[in-house]
Amino acid sequence: MVKRVVYCPTCEREVELARPVFNHKYHEILFFMVVLTLGLGFFVYLILKLLKKKNTCPHCETEFDLNYLQKKVDL
Repeated sequence: MVKRVVYCPTCEREVELARPVFNHKYHEILFFMVVLTLGLGFFVYLILKLLKKKNTCPHCETEFDLNYLQKKVDL
């Protein structure tokens, strides 16, 4: 797995890209789904989390264009 470290202009530092976090309201919905389905909703949570791309700054949640970053590295 390739770790992508990029410069974030908002934070003004180099950061390792991560998956965006769920909003608080989605955490509540997913929690109740896990409880009401006796744990089967946890698999839905994992699927939703793993489908998101790692293109977000973990500090300020700025999104980066991964295609542009790849082209820039190839040059």
